[in-house]
Amino acid sequence: MDLLKQLEAKMQTLLQQRNQLKEELDALKSAGAAGDQELQSLRARLEEAVAATTALEKDREATREQVAAILRALEALG
Repeated sequence: MDLLKQLEAKMQTLLQQRNQLKEELDALKSAGAAGDQELQSLRARLEEAVAATTALEKDREATREQVAAILRALEALG
């Protein structure tokens, strides 16, 4: 009878540990999912920033070409 009570107590302890580990695993999964969402958001923001930088570089080059054309026109005038 004593042995049966000891086994039952150990089983209860193991069940509690299992439940605790399961809760910890669920919490880690949730944190991982939130981290994945944040990473995706940061990647999207990075892509937007790169696209904006590329557009600015193109605008800058176009402006340089316009300035060079204006300078050539001014030099031709006199």
